[in-house]
Amino acid sequence: MKNPTTATTARMSYAASRPLTLFGILALLLSPLISSAQPAAKRTVRGQVLDENDKAVAGALVHLTNLSNKERSSVVTDKEGRYQFNDVSRKSDFEVTAEQAGKKARPRRLSQFDPRDIAVFNFKLEPPGENSEKKDNP
Repeated sequence: MKNPTTATTARMSYAASRPLTLFGILALLLSPLISSAQPAAKRTVRGQVLDENDKAVAGALVHLTNLSNKERSSVVTDKEGRYQFNDVSRKSDFEVTAEQAGKKARPRRLSQFDPRDIAVFNFKLEPPGENSEKKDNP
C-alpha cells in the first residue's frame, strides 16, 4: 500500500507548480505584444517647403540639427518641395530649418518626448527680415 503522506505531497507539489507553469506560458504568449507596444528606437521627419505664394520650392535646403551634440544633417527638397530624414533618434531634441536663396522659414523643434513615429513639419519661406519680426511678435 502507498504511503498517504507521499501521495499527498506529490499532489501538492504538482498543484503548486501549475500556476507557475501557466504564468510562464502566458508570459511567453504576451511578450510579442508587449514588445510591439514599445515605441520604435528611431523616427522619420518629413514635410514640404513652400514659398510665400504657397508654391512648392524645389532645391531648398532643410537642416536637422541635434540640439545635444550640434550634429547637423541636410537634405535638398525634390521638385514637389518635399523632404525626408530617416532614422532620427528619439533620445535627443532636434531643430528643423529650411532655406533657399536668402529666404528662411521659422525653425521648428522636435522633442525627444514627442510620441510620433513620423513627425511632419511643413515650412513657408519668407523674405529676409519678415522671419525675425514674426519671431519677436508671436
